[in-house]
Formats: sequence, C-alpha cells, structure tokens
Amino acid sequence: MTDTTVKLDKGKVRLALGDPDTPGMVLFTIILYEFKEGVFGSDEEEALDPSVMWVELNERYGTWMTEEGENRVNAILTGLTDGLFWRDLMVFQSVCDALFDGELGDSIDVGFAELSAVELMWAIVEMNLVLDTEDPPEFSRDIQKFIDATFFSEQENHEESMSMIEQEYKSLLHHLRILGIPATLIRELDDAYEEVVDDIAGAVV
Repeated sequence: MTDTTVKLDKGKVRLALGDPDTPGMVLFTIILYEFKEGVFGSDEEEALDPSVMWVELNERYGTWMTEEGENRVNAILTGLTDGLFWRDLMVFQSVCDALFDGELGDSIDVGFAELSAVELMWAIVEMNLVLDTEDPPEFSRDIQKFIDATFFSEQENHEESMSMIEQEYKSLLHHLRILGIPATLIRELDDAYEEVVDDIAGAVV
C-alpha cells in the first residue's frame, strides 16, 4: 500500500492522528509511510518501539495520536506478529475489540464473548487488507469455532451487519483518499475486500 513517490497531505495526517474514529489501517498506512522499515525492523535495525513512533509523529505533526488510535495500531502490530491474529484466540479477540471502537478489552472485566459479528467481520476485513497477501493464513480451530458461534448467534442480522461493514469500508477508502493516497492504489484494495466478504458470507450460510 506504500509508494515512496506518494506525498501525504500533512494537514490531513494531523487531523487523522487527532481523530479517535480514524480507522486502524489508515493510521497504520501513515506509520508505514513515516517510518518504513522501522515499523517491523530489518536485518540492519530493530523495529521502533510504538511509544517512540508516537513521540516522533507528535514532533513532525504537532499533535498526539489519540488513545483509540494507539490501541488500533498496537492491535494491528500485535496481530501481524507471527500471524497471532490468525493463531491465538486471545489476540484475535483483543484485535477485534480494538479495531472497531478503539478500546482494549479485557477477557475478565469486559468479556470477549460479547464481541459482535460486526466487530469480528470488520477486524477480519481490516487485518486481511493490512496483511496484503493473496493467501492469508487460515484461522486456528478455536478461533474458527469462536467465529462460527458468533455468526450463528446473529445470523438473522447478517444483512444489516454486512451493510455496516460496507459502510466501514467506504469510510476507510475515504480516509485514505483524503490523506493523499492515489485512487489507483486505493482501488487495489477492492479485490481483497470482495474476497474477504465472500468468505464471510460463505461462513454465515
């Protein structure tokens, strides 16, 4: 999703960082453009600590990323690490909670069992878009069981849930567009989005 020739709109980046409703993928795109290999590290350097990135973003743009934004980006980074989003149920649940509303749930105090189908669907969509691969990992057995149970309990609301996901996706594209990401790069997300949505629809039937 990154292109070194693309220049992000500094004012729009500042607004995105300070908006608690900015989607996780939008914030993740910003840090990829800003810190490049520093996000995950390389053979030559270690990955930057997120707290260091927050400080540097503040120095560059004059605003702090919101707590909700930090939670979303941290959730994405954790979920991508060793594919934990697809392998570890606790990580999966935490990422689902964070990406949709920016909150970090707690398995005891909040109760991950209360996660809605929409929260699961959106996290699955967003994490697959972030992963940016034609062959995303399969979910572990316990995660798939959790997904199936959630979808089954809300199957009567499936059409409404899918409509909400479509609106979230359109909002995501809008945020990327106003940052300065070219339409040609943004539209590359459509195929991956349609594939994920088709998989979700098939899981509900």
